[in-house]
Amino acid sequence: MPVNGQGNKKWKDVLYLASLFHDIGKFRQRGKMSEELRSAIKKEYNYEIKTASSGLAHQFVGAYIYKNSKLPYREDVSTIISKHHDNLQNLVSEYEILAKIVSIADRISSNERTDYSAPEDEKIKYMKSIISRVSLANRQKEDYYRPLSRFSLAESVKQPGEFTGTPEEHYEKLWKEFEPLLKDSDLENLWKENPEGVYERLYYLLKEYTSTVPSAFYYSEPDISLFSHASSTAAIAVALYAQLGDKLFEKQNDRFVYASSELSRIEDLVRRLQNNQNVPASDDPELFGVIKGDISGIQDFIYKTSIKNGLKKLRARSFFIAYLAEIIAKYIVRKEGLYNSNILYCGGGHFYLLVPASTIDRLGEYQNEIDKKIYNAFGLDLSVLLGGIKINFSRLLNFDVHDELARLLEQKKNKKFATVVDLEMFLPEDFSGPRCPYCGRRMDQVGSDEYECEFCESFVEVGYNLANSKYLTIEPIPEITRKPRDVFDVFRSFGFELKFDNEPNKLAYAIEKSHEGTYDPMSAMYPIKMASYVSRKYIGKDDKPIVADLETIADESKGVKRWAILRGDVDNLGSIFKSLSGTFGQNVKSAPISYVATLSSELEMFFSVVLERFVREEYENCNVIYSGGDDFMILGPWNELPLLADTIRKKFFEFSKNDELSISMAIAIAPSKKYPVYKLGTIAGELLDEKAKSYKRNGKEKAALYFLRGCMGWEEFDKAKELKDKLQELIEKYDVTKNLLHVLDVFANRPKERLKIWRLYYYVGRLMERKDAETKKAIKDFFDSILVNYNQLYPKLDIVVRWVHDETRKVEREEEEQEEISLANH
Repeated sequence: MPVNGQGNKKWKDVLYLASLFHDIGKFRQRGKMSEELRSAIKKEYNYEIKTASSGLAHQFVGAYIYKNSKLPYREDVSTIISKHHDNLQNLVSEYEILAKIVSIADRISSNERTDYSAPEDEKIKYMKSIISRVSLANRQKEDYYRPLSRFSLAESVKQPGEFTGTPEEHYEKLWKEFEPLLKDSDLENLWKENPEGVYERLYYLLKEYTSTVPSAFYYSEPDISLFSHASSTAAIAVALYAQLGDKLFEKQNDRFVYASSELSRIEDLVRRLQNNQNVPASDDPELFGVIKGDISGIQDFIYKTSIKNGLKKLRARSFFIAYLAEIIAKYIVRKEGLYNSNILYCGGGHFYLLVPASTIDRLGEYQNEIDKKIYNAFGLDLSVLLGGIKINFSRLLNFDVHDELARLLEQKKNKKFATVVDLEMFLPEDFSGPRCPYCGRRMDQVGSDEYECEFCESFVEVGYNLANSKYLTIEPIPEITRKPRDVFDVFRSFGFELKFDNEPNKLAYAIEKSHEGTYDPMSAMYPIKMASYVSRKYIGKDDKPIVADLETIADESKGVKRWAILRGDVDNLGSIFKSLSGTFGQNVKSAPISYVATLSSELEMFFSVVLERFVREEYENCNVIYSGGDDFMILGPWNELPLLADTIRKKFFEFSKNDELSISMAIAIAPSKKYPVYKLGTIAGELLDEKAKSYKRNGKEKAALYFLRGCMGWEEFDKAKELKDKLQELIEKYDVTKNLLHVLDVFANRPKERLKIWRLYYYVGRLMERKDAETKKAIKDFFDSILVNYNQLYPKLDIVVRWVHDETRKVEREEEEQEEISLANH
């Protein structure tokens, strides 16, 4: 395997930074540039501006910004930024070679740009949302735009008339927040000590501040973020550079003949492909590769733990899976001498990498190494599968790789750990002595059924740190080769040290966030990968709140004192991504890499930022176990979770304004306060997959909530909630006998008996006797509401009755509660 990849390390770093920042001038241009700044740029690049005849173009603004920052390689990178739109042919310097590569990568990444011919004064200078436009039915959607903001302060989409202030004012405000981070004097010393860390910080700062900035709008549809475009440009440029190798810098008579010839050939090839010209296969070599990684066994692993400290362990194991995928992606990228931008996507136990084609030839070696490390840590409980393909420029432009990679990984599932298992079969193993009941490791002493080995117990430490630490750092270290003793050793085996701390660190990830859900970029580089809100309570006379335990959360419930788990994920996500080419097919030549990146980014905004924000603000008794990618798990008082589920559904629509996108959810209620968290998490997952995702009605499927032994489509929820409130009001406000619940339950759970509905009318008449006029009206109003077509009961009445029953029940003995709730999940 290569160490630090091919080519000159300095020039590769310069290329990466130039690619990342090549369009940063667009960001600055859209604000209120002073005449003083304009004059300074014109003075600095007077000759280039005159030669280019393009006026104060963004490449010169960007070059000036970079040159006057505290960023690495200022002279080198600014020179390349200023040249990346030049018509370079006979290359005479390293700068021109790298500028040519940036130009090619920029052109490929910009394949999504479409003609945009609105008059200048009518052009919207905000980013058009992709998530609001995707359509599984290939429908034309109304345009919505993403407000300019930091990623961690993401807002819902708006229509043009809903914005206040001018675009220039919004750009200027965001730029003024961003600019000091580029001029931070600490960057110079940090770069000398840890260049990789600084490159990662710059990547995340760009993500934080340019994910809602459109890449282009003067000549193109503004539906790709500046960050997605910059990141994909950097990924393509670095992969191409690594594939072509040191030969690029070979000189003949003071000229770079090979670089001039090969890069001009590639530039012409890309132009022909984008113009839909026929290109012979021999003219379009496979210079790139795409790798998909997939962690298998996630569900069993997350919930395979003891009752003791169950909440901490569940959060810790969810965190571990998220970061195991991240660390393995970083492991391959670092070995190949690539960068963060080459990780196209990482979430939900999956990742995609864009690499040079030569990396695919080494994929078997990586698979073997990863197999050994994972087997040493988890035996056969977890596995990581890698699939990779080589692609040419045509496929890179179209990025039609997902189905082929999925088939590759499906074929590999039956051959997991093939080399490792063959080797292990011939090694003797001592099966004597006590074993951990959860992972099978040998233990030093026999314990109770809940006793765990040192490795499994180490998840408690991770869970504690996630709830009580402010920062997480990930530092490269030499790989350890011993069998992992704890969860931290698993990361060390891949060459990374994870440390929790409470001291600010500009190369750290923020765990603790402000009330608004954001962080201080002068104290950390980015939030951790998963939502991390936990409910805290003041216990006794302590001045500092502590993390609420399960009993405390249950006691916050109304009625029956129980905690519950809410799980959910986006419906039809695979089809949504596949629909990109159909949705935008009439307007673009393809649905390439930047569309996928921007849609992924918008989903991440909601599940990692927006969801956690409104849980913190509106549902402070709930705990976000995990939320990221497209799914989530939340633990809280049982009666708050259906309301939270409805809020998530409404906020997701408000965020996306897309009526074709939906989230299915399921709520599982603990039968006792001390019920194992991992067991209820498993039940909630099963209810989500087997009930909510399978709920069919009136030509619809999915887009549903499973709760209290029944499913409701989201279009049915408001009616159920309205009836629940009316019924509860009868009991709590009007003091109607609770025997009403029993009677309604009997009718709701009987086969439909149209001819015997008179019995219910008779009961209502008796119920209204000796009641005042207001109470009689409330009773009549409720019963009128639950009758459909005069002689049928509202079909979700059984859920409504159970909901009111559990919210109004006052139970002293836990045994009685448990008997009532034990059936609630099935």
